[in-house]
Amino acid sequence: MRSLSVLCLAVLLPGCATIMEGTGQTVSINTDPSGALCRVSRNGATLGEISSTPGSVRVDKSKNDISVSCSKDGYKTATISQSPSFNGSTFGNILLGGIVGAGVDAATGANYNYPGTLHIPLSADPALASKPAAPLVPQPAMYGLHASPES
Repeated sequence: MRSLSVLCLAVLLPGCATIMEGTGQTVSINTDPSGALCRVSRNGATLGEISSTPGSVRVDKSKNDISVSCSKDGYKTATISQSPSFNGSTFGNILLGGIVGAGVDAATGANYNYPGTLHIPLSADPALASKPAAPLVPQPAMYGLHASPES
């Protein structure tokens, strides 16, 4: 009877992480300063874009790193690469669902998670840093064009 219960669980729970965690997730992106344009990509393909941070994108889970590139006028473009972490629900799946469930999780990427929030600092671009103000040029005096109280 016990082996029948385990067999039923093995049939009912394949892809446990797929079922419990899903095959996609939302990643929030913040920059300092805010208001940057950010593109999220993986293996050269764009997954999403945020027109002005803070914001978030929905990405399919994968074992592959994502790359986030953010730009803002007056700042250097900042790019980070983020590796996914292994999802703990896959371990339960291996115990309960066996190889079939683990295979489903691996095929869908559900056994990986990216961080929920990424913070990307932007550095001021020295080429665009504030330039010294132009020297003040004295204006020619306007002689004889003043109003007098007697007029």
